[in-house]
Amino acid sequence: MVDPNYASFSTVISLVCPSAVASKYIHDHINNHFQLDDKMVLDFGAGTGANCCICKPDYYLGIEPDARRVGLAQRLYPNHRFMIFDEKQIPAPDASIDYIFVIAVLHHLDDSQIKNYLLEFERVLKPGGKIIAIEPCLWDHTPFQNRFMNWYDDGKYIRKEEGYLNFFHEGQYHCQVLKKFTKCFVYNEILFSAQRDDGTYAVPSQI
Repeated sequence: MVDPNYASFSTVISLVCPSAVASKYIHDHINNHFQLDDKMVLDFGAGTGANCCICKPDYYLGIEPDARRVGLAQRLYPNHRFMIFDEKQIPAPDASIDYIFVIAVLHHLDDSQIKNYLLEFERVLKPGGKIIAIEPCLWDHTPFQNRFMNWYDDGKYIRKEEGYLNFFHEGQYHCQVLKKFTKCFVYNEILFSAQRDDGTYAVPSQI
């Protein structure tokens, strides 16, 4: 589900930043906050599969609606499992997933799509399972970055922090904002987790 513009932007900045983009801005952040060993991971909107690198092959499933991207992911990472997603039902049994990666996906989805997918997330997550999300985010004090992201990105639904979290709060998830960062000066991003809870919600943090 990662759009070509977002991917091409990552390719450009990978030439500028010393570390590979996926490792620096996705994998390192996830590994700093979560223990993935022997945990079943669903990569929702896996694109060409780069996130599988931090998961054991037997504990990873990447789903993606673009068949060409799925084919490329299968060639690049033949030991990991990738499937074409019909954008309706996640191809996983009930209560079978420990973590769901949602990386640069939500800002491509309208409100109704997110609400529908949250029902599927609830179905496939094990008790205590978590959603791990990284998304571009609008910040009140960074008008230039906000304009750049809205101009450049194919995603039509880049939101403020509370705009993302409210979907999960309404679905009875507890959210924790784990990291806010700016990708090479122009892309503001937020890392947060979401877990079904007893009805107490995190308050969106102040930037």
